[in-house]
Formats: sequence, structure tokens, C-alpha cells
Amino acid sequence: MKFLGRPTTTSQNLQLKNTVISLTKKLTEYGKAGELQKAMNLFEEMPHRNQVSWNAMLTILLQSNKFIEAENVFEKMPLRNSTSYTTMIAGLSRSGFVAEARKVFDSIPVLEQNVFSWTAMISSYTHNGQHFDALKLFSITCGEFFPWILPNSFTFSTLLKSCLDVGSLVMAMQLHGLTVKILNEQDKENVYVQNCLVDLHSKLGNLGDAENVFNGLMWKDLSTWNVMMDAYARNLMIDKALVIFDSMEEKDTLSWNIMISGFAECGRGIEALDFFLRLCRLQGPGTYPNSSTFTIALTICGTYSMLNTGIQLHACVLKHGLTEGYSYTGNSLINMYMKCGSIEESEKLFYEMPRRDVISWNSLILGLGQNGLSKKAIEIGEKALSLGIYNHNTFTALLTTCSHGGLVDEGIEYFGAMSKSSGIEPFLDHYVCVIDMLGRAGKVVEAHDFLRKMPISPNAIAWSTLLNACLVHGNKEIGEVAARELRILEPSNSVSYVMLGNLYRKTGHFEESRQILELMNKIDLKKEKGISWTL
Repeated sequence: MKFLGRPTTTSQNLQLKNTVISLTKKLTEYGKAGELQKAMNLFEEMPHRNQVSWNAMLTILLQSNKFIEAENVFEKMPLRNSTSYTTMIAGLSRSGFVAEARKVFDSIPVLEQNVFSWTAMISSYTHNGQHFDALKLFSITCGEFFPWILPNSFTFSTLLKSCLDVGSLVMAMQLHGLTVKILNEQDKENVYVQNCLVDLHSKLGNLGDAENVFNGLMWKDLSTWNVMMDAYARNLMIDKALVIFDSMEEKDTLSWNIMISGFAECGRGIEALDFFLRLCRLQGPGTYPNSSTFTIALTICGTYSMLNTGIQLHACVLKHGLTEGYSYTGNSLINMYMKCGSIEESEKLFYEMPRRDVISWNSLILGLGQNGLSKKAIEIGEKALSLGIYNHNTFTALLTTCSHGGLVDEGIEYFGAMSKSSGIEPFLDHYVCVIDMLGRAGKVVEAHDFLRKMPISPNAIAWSTLLNACLVHGNKEIGEVAARELRILEPSNSVSYVMLGNLYRKTGHFEESRQILELMNKIDLKKEKGISWTL
């Protein structure tokens, strides 16, 4: 028998390497199974750890929100590679520790910096709502990293999202130019970036460039078609959206939802419901009504007071189990019944909801207020405030309730309590509600004074609200001021001319009313025709 003797150093190293690989695999399995303590014990018992082991333990700790332990592991690492830094940045980012993530990013040695760590830091800012900082970081480091580190498709898609959130079309155009230079448009993997560009341009009011990107694409996936269709629908170009829809070989539920919503936004409710019924009959793979579909359809029923159709939709919602865990579907039902005047049914739905969010409370308050039940609406509102379930829309609902109910003193009190007691700074909508409330109560002079002293520049809605109050209560002097300001903001809108003409007639100034009508004819400004519904 041949004597083999002691194992060689090479065989020992190989055995140790295999052991480490096996233990690291087991460590990863513990992490995926959520067995943190077992993973930590195994990591401590490992006779040797390689870079993969350290990175695996770091990932497990960060995913378990054990940041102190993760930081200790990160500090104890004998060596760190780009994966170590990227993992640490991403883990801190997920829990909102952006400043700490930036410190890690700034500590990365030049040779370990790459597109993944760069993108991770940009994403950290974007995912935590710091979009300007994301764009600033890219602008500062782009020249420093070029040409040995180039942004990839994920980098661009993250940056484009930030552009959209800050509303920067200039930055969007610059990024668009970079994508053309750096990314291969013929690569299917980059179609997501192209979809982001279509969406970005359309939402920033640059529909022409959105169309150019769409028409120039070699590869289009389902999302591409949906994004372009949505761009047309949001710009009220529903017929163009319909052309896209009809030309699509593949459609999903989102495709149908875009068209249903688009028709509704264009005031074509019957066609919207017709599309809804077509979707219900289709029921193919990936194309069946979801909670968003029913929410849109219920909104249409509420808008046009189609109670019978709404009741049928309610039955479908219950049949599909969409009230369980889908509070927005329940909220849509509350709104629909309120707008159709079925107050008892709406209240019953509210109290039977398994989960009520702030929108549920706001819907009930606003619905009761608009249906003349001001006292009950305020009672519900007070309860929501005491429970801490409120936002800026809660006060909009309360102010609207006070406006419809003639409760001026209560409304002024709520407006004052917004910032003092609830920590919510008034938006322009809240100021408009107060103007409407004062105007409805005949306090036109007070409404005008309130508008003039606003810390926010009044928009066309504010002046139109004041002008309407002047028309109702016959205040010619303030009405002329409101009409003049409204014409400055919206020179092509006939509302200011028509309302001022009516005000002149109401106050006996027939010559001035005739002059307003002549002026409208002279500048070829026509009143839009009204639309009536026969159900």
C-alpha cells in the first residue's frame, strides 16, 4: 500500500476553499429563509471568510434592518470591493438613511467606484424624494467619471424619474441627448429607458418629442404602447389614443383602464362604460377588470348620477372580493352613492369597511356636506381630527361643508386651526374654499379683502369664484375687478365676459351688457355650448 503522507499545502487550501464556499452557500440560505440568528452564528463559527462571505453577511443584516451590526461587519471587513459599497448604500437607502449612504459613497476608492455604486447613490436620493440631489450628484460626477464609468439604462431611468418630479424639461432634454449618445437604441434591453422618455416628455408638456421618440423606436413592448396611449389620453386627445389602442396586437388591463379613464376625462362617459363592458365580456388572460377598473367606472357613475349602473357595479365589486383590502374601491363606492344622493347607503358602506383610510373619512365628510348635512359632516370631521386621521383634503372637505351650510364662523375657525393646531399650511384650494364660503354668505367685500391679502397669488379659479359671488349678490364694482383679473389670466376664456355681461343685466346696466356681447363678437369669442344628459 502506498503511503500518502501529510496533505500538501495546495490540497489544504483547496479543502479550505471548498469549505468556505459550502458554508457561504449555507449562510445565504439562512438569510433567504429569514433565520438571522442561525446566519450570525454560522458566520462567527466560520474558520475562514472570503469576500463573498462578508458581503453575504452584510446583505443579510441590512435586509433584517440590523444597521448597527451591519456597520460593524462593514468596518471589520479586511477588504471591501465594489459590491460591499453598493450593498451598504442600497441597504441604508431602503430605510431612509440617505446621509449615511452618501458618506459610504464618498469613501469609495477610485478603483472600486463603478456604475453600480454610482447608480445606487442616485437611486438612494430618488427613492427618498430628494430628486434635485439625485440630479445634482449626476451633474457633478458625470464629468469626473467619464469615460471609464458610463451610465447604464437603470441610471438613466432613475434620473428621468427625478426630472419628472422636479419638472425640469431642460435637464430631461440633456439626459435624452446622453441616452442617444451612450445607449444602443437597437438593444431591446434599453426599451425601458425609451418608455421613460416618452412618458417624461408627455407629462412635461412636450408631446411632440414624445411622439418622435415613440415613432422612432425599433423595439416596442406593451408598456411602450400603453405609455403613448396614456400620453394622448391625458392630453384629451382620446381619438389618437383610440388609434393606438386599435393597432395594439397585445393588450392588458392597463390598456383598457387608460381608454376608460381617457373617455371619462373627455366627458364621454357612455363610451367609457361601453369599453368597461367590453373588458368585462373579454375576460382573457391578463385582461380582466381589476380594482382600478372598477374605481374608474364607479367614478363615472357618480359623475353622471347613474345610480342603477353603480348598484350593479357594487354587486360586481362584492362578487370579485374587491372590498377586502382595497380601501380605494370602497372609497369610490362611498363617493358614487354620495353623488347619486344615496346618503344612507354611503354611510353604511363607510361603517362596514374593514379598513378605513384618510380618504374614506374625507369622502364621507365631503359627501355629507355637499348633500346639505353640514352638522353631521362636521361631527365626522371632528372625530377624524381627534383620531389624527386627517390631511389637507380633510380641511378642504370641512371648509366646503361650511361653505354649503352657511357656517362662516366655523369655517374661519377651521381655516385658522389648520396651521396652528394641525400643522398643515393652507394650499390655494383652501383659500378658494374660504372665498367661496364668504361669497355664498353674501360677504362679497370680505371675500375680496381675503383674496387680496392671500400670501399665494390667486389663480383663475379664485377670481372666478369671487366673480360668481358678485353675480349672485349683484356687486358690480368688485365684479368688474374680478372679471378684469380673470381676463388677464385667461384671455381666451369666455366665462369672464359672459358672467360680467350677466352681472350688468342683473344690476340694470343694459348698455354695458350689450357692449360686452359686442366685444365678444369682435374678438370672435364664443360661449361653449352646455351638455345635458338624458338617462
